[in-house]
Amino acid sequence: MTAEIAILLTCHNRKALTLRCLDQLMAQEHFRPENVFLVDDGSTDGTGDAVRQFLPAANVIQGSGNLFWNGGMRLAWDSAKASGRQFDFYLWLNDDVELEAGALAQLVTDADRMVPRGGAVIVSGATFEPGTGVLTYGGHQCKNPARPLRLQPIAPTGEPAPIDSVSGNIVLVSRAAEERLGNMLADFEHIYGDLDYGYRARKAGIPMYLAGRMLGACAANSTERSSLDPSLSRWQRVRLLHKERRKVHHRDWMRFVRLHGGGPVQQLAYWLAPYLRIIVDRPNRHAQTV
Repeated sequence: MTAEIAILLTCHNRKALTLRCLDQLMAQEHFRPENVFLVDDGSTDGTGDAVRQFLPAANVIQGSGNLFWNGGMRLAWDSAKASGRQFDFYLWLNDDVELEAGALAQLVTDADRMVPRGGAVIVSGATFEPGTGVLTYGGHQCKNPARPLRLQPIAPTGEPAPIDSVSGNIVLVSRAAEERLGNMLADFEHIYGDLDYGYRARKAGIPMYLAGRMLGACAANSTERSSLDPSLSRWQRVRLLHKERRKVHHRDWMRFVRLHGGGPVQQLAYWLAPYLRIIVDRPNRHAQTV
């Protein structure tokens, strides 16, 4: 059954990647160029104009340059809703994802299989490291309720699998799910809006699934020259961690912890844990993987 899908993207100075992503989208079932809502967040490399030339029917929205991922995706989603068109689904898509053939059709098929069309459902697509096939992003399960922020990424098994939250690289959200949850929270500047959305969906009783197969290639964020870089000394990593805690990623992490991590004692533990891991030389494998 044909699906109307609003495709939501945000970009900043990655013209070649953005155009490659759109080119791959054009070959996908359910794709319509007028259903693309792309925020060009202050690019100086001509991304917005290049998209307008490449895909004239797409909706290119100009951002302030300070939206980051969460703000850009929020604006794209609001723009899709303000268009007045009725969509069956909303697709979150990162422009650095290389979609596999039939990726959109797989998402829709799995969504319809698990919940009849019109119901509330979220389906995440797993991605792999180009050249290696190693899992990078997708769906997550919480194995231990006593540690609610400890999420384990899972690989596709051939069938849709239940999950507890999502990475925002490839995610299909049904209209009914959006009507219950709304947009991503404005509390987040850049990251964790996707994981928070999954936590809110779980609390609302909205089923979430990982699609049955890998749906795209997407390189994991590099840990080189960061506090997670195992090649650096403990002292270097502690110093880098101290610097990182002044930046947007840490601010978003602490907001996420306050919302979902428990009371003040747990929040303090999450604040101290990265330092302790460096001191005892036990790197956070989860952080390095996802």
